[in-house]
Amino acid sequence: MIVKIALLFIIGVGFQSTLLDASFGRSGYGSSHHECCKYQNEAECDCRIYCIFCDQNASYHSYYDVAKDVCTFHYHGLARIENANQHNDIIHYIKERNLDDESCIEHQGFWIGLDDRDVEGHFVWESDTVKDGYCYEDGSDYNCWARNEPNNNVKENADGQDCGQLWFKKGGKCDDEYCDFRPKGAICEIRVPHCDFDAYEFPDVLGVDTLPYCGSV
Repeated sequence: MIVKIALLFIIGVGFQSTLLDASFGRSGYGSSHHECCKYQNEAECDCRIYCIFCDQNASYHSYYDVAKDVCTFHYHGLARIENANQHNDIIHYIKERNLDDESCIEHQGFWIGLDDRDVEGHFVWESDTVKDGYCYEDGSDYNCWARNEPNNNVKENADGQDCGQLWFKKGGKCDDEYCDFRPKGAICEIRVPHCDFDAYEFPDVLGVDTLPYCGSV
């Protein structure tokens, strides 16, 4: 069986009006700058839209919580990395468009929906808030970590590193980072019910209503 895969990535930076809207953005990017493609795995009813943001505004703390608030307010939360194919496609997309360059992410990372703030050493993905028509079960045992991570480094903060990022110092693998020490980019996601992109009403924040497929398997 041919599994159609579709992934929508959006590069959007520079919201203006509220704390949420102003929390991301570096010079050279604007809210009108975005690139889109859809990634869809119909066999697993796993269809998402990914929105990739460059560095957040350093004035708004705490960095991870602000990123989470932005992604929850405008989308369905920070991205969850459920499998290797999904992870590799995100990394490829970011590298192909030079979003791993320091002009986009000065500190080499994008926040994702992964943390161990409830139980130290037990990293969990954000809860799935969209149930209807979305088939995978909560949680994932996919290991996305960079070598020797997570390590809960306490050099800069005695509480250690409790928030997850895709760290491009280590090729886009997962890493634990201080939640409020360095501003980062962020990857938000939208989950599309029933994998029905044709019927899905794209949020106004995306600025588009037609999206090309970026690949199929």
